[in-house]
Amino acid sequence: MKFKPGDLFTIVIIAVLIAAVVAASEWVLRASIIVLALGGIGIVLATAQLLIDVLTRTSATPRQTPKYELPTFDQIDPRVTLWGSLEIWGWLIGLVIVIKIIGLPLAMPLFVLSYAKFYGASWRLSTLLALMIAAFVFGVYQQIMHVYWPESLLGDLLAGSL
Repeated sequence: MKFKPGDLFTIVIIAVLIAAVVAASEWVLRASIIVLALGGIGIVLATAQLLIDVLTRTSATPRQTPKYELPTFDQIDPRVTLWGSLEIWGWLIGLVIVIKIIGLPLAMPLFVLSYAKFYGASWRLSTLLALMIAAFVFGVYQQIMHVYWPESLLGDLLAGSL
């Protein structure tokens, strides 16, 4: 185990998230659900990241520090940039269309599954990610928060009264 000064930032983030969850636990559930859900997830992920950083760090391999600079577009072929932008817009427009047709609760898992699979994820990972977003949408938004979903063209036929 080897701590570095950069690990202090992760520890501070974990402490802030714990403080937020503790403070929100005294609130009414309807008001605190987002803080509890996202704070809990953040605590787990930040702790996992801290453990990975500390336990896998060796002094023999120096780490390269990431460069937080935007790439210069004069070095990139404009056609690549254009097609990449059009591809992103295509995915987003497709998502909006699918939401209108089958509704957001069904469109989000379908989008995550198709996006992950299209960009090379295994079926196992793609399905796991889609199930996670479906559980989140159904569990948090529908069961706890009772979010009203706008009507869709086929959503009621496909999902029944989800």
